[in-house]
Amino acid sequence: MKRDCCEIILNHACDLRCGFCSQADFNSAALMQPAAAVRHIYAARKAGFTRLGFSGGEALLRRDLPLLVRAAREVGFKAVRLQTNGMRLASRQAAARLVEAGLTVCKFTFAGHTPALHDKLVGKPGAFEKSLAGLENMLRLKAAVGINLLITAANYKSLPRTLKFFMDRGVANFVLIYPIYTGAMARAAALQVSLPAAAPFIVKALRLAGEAGLGREVKALNVPPCLLPGYESRAAGLYKFNTVVVAASGEARDLDTCTAADRLQGPPCARCFFKKTCRGVDGKYLEIFGWKGIAPVRGKPRPAPETAGPRLTNNEKCFLEVLRGGKTLTTAQVLKAAKTVPLCYDCSDGNSVLVTGQALVKKGLIERRFGAGVYSWRLKHA
Repeated sequence: MKRDCCEIILNHACDLRCGFCSQADFNSAALMQPAAAVRHIYAARKAGFTRLGFSGGEALLRRDLPLLVRAAREVGFKAVRLQTNGMRLASRQAAARLVEAGLTVCKFTFAGHTPALHDKLVGKPGAFEKSLAGLENMLRLKAAVGINLLITAANYKSLPRTLKFFMDRGVANFVLIYPIYTGAMARAAALQVSLPAAAPFIVKALRLAGEAGLGREVKALNVPPCLLPGYESRAAGLYKFNTVVVAASGEARDLDTCTAADRLQGPPCARCFFKKTCRGVDGKYLEIFGWKGIAPVRGKPRPAPETAGPRLTNNEKCFLEVLRGGKTLTTAQVLKAAKTVPLCYDCSDGNSVLVTGQALVKKGLIERRFGAGVYSWRLKHA
């Protein structure tokens, strides 16, 4: 397999009781010991993985998390990500310690854009206020921030409004997650909504992101492409995850293999354009809702048009940051300067700079010049 990301689950304990949690039946006492975590970090780098992720449970319950982040950077990982509910990042000191240790990407989980809805779904009063404060702290520290939005019967109709709420606060990367029916979600009948019912609102959110210029930065997970007309390419299941997940027990599993084992193709899939690339629908979903409302895509779909909207991607924010102060930098200098900005985690060569720079030129924010065989860049109104 292509060795892209290694995800280490550090513990199963959590400070929330989410009604949609797929891990609710896991042993909350499970904990990876620090020495074991370091061994897995080193082994992942030695095996050729380029990105490392930490998750739980809630990984922020561990006091040694900054040390593990630092260990990941010291062995050579350029991209180190944390998946979190973010409540403990409401402490500016806690957020700063992680960024100073080398954290580059912080993925938050939200269940809505209002305190009443979010707090009810995660089972803790005041959770939204703390998580939002944590999000704002990481944005101020210029880490690359993303949000996982969980889709349930309680929030799917407000999904476009939720997306806009967080885009207005500077978030550029989202995963719209339709839940897996295991753990608490399997028992929460009041939170269950069928894919065909939720899909139109997912499409509205994807359209909103596209119009804002963040089309490629928003994906839908556990949603087959046949339910995303015009946005079929945003179905995360069409692509290999190239990820190995290491459980708190130390057991490792390939995410693509596990996902494929849980998905099924049915009668609609036999006549669908995506038959060879789509894994199908989760088997536990089918036990509840069946195939009703799922129809094949006949012929090659026409994608919705891409637009250069006003919102900035994390790469674009990083580019602007290194040009602050009226600097004029060559492509090579941009790459070097970006290494000091937490936002920079996936620019590996000059081509990445050229693509991002050209997008900013189209948005009228920077200027590009060519001379002596190299491109140079500067803020347009510097």
